Amino acid sequence: MERGLAVTDHKGSILIVEDSDTLRQMLTMALEERGYQVTGAPDGITALHALAEDLPDAILLDLNLPDIDGFELCKRMKSAPSSHAIPILVMTSLTQPGFEIMAIEAGADDFVTKPVDPLVLDARIQMVMRRMRRERFTNTVTDLPSAAIIEERLAFLATRMRPFAVTFVDIDNFRPFNLKYHVSRGDLLLRHLAELINESLQFVECEDAFVGHLGSDNFVVVCGPDKAEGVARGIAQAFDMSVMDYYGDEDRDRGYFALTDVDGSEVRYGPLTLSIGVVPVVDEFPDSVVTLMDVGLEALACAREEEGTTVVVAPFKQPADGSGPGTTCP
Repeated sequence: MERGLAVTDHKGSILIVEDSDTLRQMLTMALEERGYQVTGAPDGITALHALAEDLPDAILLDLNLPDIDGFELCKRMKSAPSSHAIPILVMTSLTQPGFEIMAIEAGADDFVTKPVDPLVLDARIQMVMRRMRRERFTNTVTDLPSAAIIEERLAFLATRMRPFAVTFVDIDNFRPFNLKYHVSRGDLLLRHLAELINESLQFVECEDAFVGHLGSDNFVVVCGPDKAEGVARGIAQAFDMSVMDYYGDEDRDRGYFALTDVDGSEVRYGPLTLSIGVVPVVDEFPDSVVTLMDVGLEALACAREEEGTTVVVAPFKQPADGSGPGTTCP
């Protein structure tokens, strides 16, 4: 792991994951000249170690790495509670058709074309960092509380030591949908889902309800443990009944939209679905928000293993050895 020169008043900290020593050094010099603090990693393992030591403001990632597949590394970084909100810019070549689809599905936030223009790179880094800062407290698409407020709310509930439930809601294949129909259509769908969540909470008359938008297609819902599953199933049913309204006319008639992958093959995506993980916190209480989020992510992983919109209920249990939530799929 390489650290660049210290900068007193820097524009942000960047982790560059690139196996080419020459390119990594060139990018480091270009970014340091523009006021960034830079850490370099020649492979995926070194990058993960760097993230464990210090979280950067943005990550510049080359997907052709010698150890971990770049797409898999991107997924790992985006699935970890500590780094899921860090924007990842993927370096790509115009000669790689369908490359963007796989990167978007892996969680990439933006792209930088090779050969990298330092001025363009600087502008794109600043763009994604501004977007993340704005969304730290309020999501700009749905106007719902974002990461900082969600963490504060969950920390309060955990320390209050009274039963509650947290529901995690994700849209499956949302990134390909955004690529097909562009961000404006994706934003409409996100606002629609936010409305469905609030309507479901009102329908079951959930007390002390809270809805937050972590970012992208990730929502967090707080409700009483006795009503949380009912809220989740209400959201699921309403979404399945309405999601095709957001497809183009031709795609809606045939029941899917299509994109072209790296090999030039057509990839079809049917009606978008939801993965929902419900975590009732009743008998045991989390010692941190991260522990609670880990259980939620495990529940979401279980839901994604099933076809169609799926609700998984995983009551919270404190890990015995602190190694992880240990949730098993039903």
